[in-house]
Amino acid sequence: MKITIARLRTGYNYKEPLHQIMDSFYYLFKKYMERNPQHAYGVCNFGWNAANRKKLDDIVDADVILIPSENEFFQHIKGYVDPRHKERSDQFINEIGKHLANKHVAIIRSDRADTEELYRTRTFNSHTIGKFSTFDETDIPGGLHGMKYHFITRALPVKLYNEQSYDFIYWGCDKRKLIDNQESGDERHLIFKQIKKDAKLKTYFIGKYNAIKPDMKIDTMYNLLPILMEGKTTLCFNWLDNKAVTSRYHEAIACGIFPFVWKQYDEDNTLVADEWQRVNSLEELYSKIPEVDKKFNDIKQYYLDNTIKSEEWYYEQFEKRMNEIL
Repeated sequence: MKITIARLRTGYNYKEPLHQIMDSFYYLFKKYMERNPQHAYGVCNFGWNAANRKKLDDIVDADVILIPSENEFFQHIKGYVDPRHKERSDQFINEIGKHLANKHVAIIRSDRADTEELYRTRTFNSHTIGKFSTFDETDIPGGLHGMKYHFITRALPVKLYNEQSYDFIYWGCDKRKLIDNQESGDERHLIFKQIKKDAKLKTYFIGKYNAIKPDMKIDTMYNLLPILMEGKTTLCFNWLDNKAVTSRYHEAIACGIFPFVWKQYDEDNTLVADEWQRVNSLEELYSKIPEVDKKFNDIKQYYLDNTIKSEEWYYEQFEKRMNEIL
């Protein structure tokens, strides 16, 4: 069996973790290739410590096309992405699409809005796709991106928790829109706007937002780490599914940031250690922030004892799920 990784919108050369959203997947898939030599492997618009190889030969003879999928739905929100970039990437996708009728397409996704329907009816809408599978980050208990705790703690020195400069820090974007500019029902843009308006907290926002002006554009996690270490608290929001978890929780713990969670985020308490972490209003958030200095160590210890697993455990879960899909 030949498995080809194909990036659709932007090329990427994987060298080491903390430089791309999907680096947990790349790190584990690299191990998978080493431990499963019975398969052949290819790349398209991707490289392993090599130039992005934007050729289609590894698409043509592949059995499985593995697509790292982070925020593909953004491409279908009018005005959200640069139309020139979208036009160029759409042309490239059209060339790939010509070869998918008898292929097994599998996405490894880090956003619940990236669905099979999206790929069949929007991304590859002019082409027929054969079998389709989804490897969601939450298919691994606690989330595939638990790996980011290991990446971050290896990259950072030990730091005392009481050194933070910002009461509240957030990195990412809002999720106000779905495809065709439909309202998603997500509240975070309203929360961020109100936090700014209330001015009760010293805040730092990193990323792209519609309702507020960020303090900094999004960057690689590696470059953000010194700033994130200055944040005291953050909020984790559910996205389309109350049972879902996100990499933010793992990243926050690793950076010494107290992870509050909004309403029903992770309602099964896969990550959440204490119901005290849940907030249902900004007033509740404001009232709890002064207490986080004495709460953080207990939350982190619970995470270390019950949540985070070894890198080998994550690999074993990853390999198991990959083999189920294949």
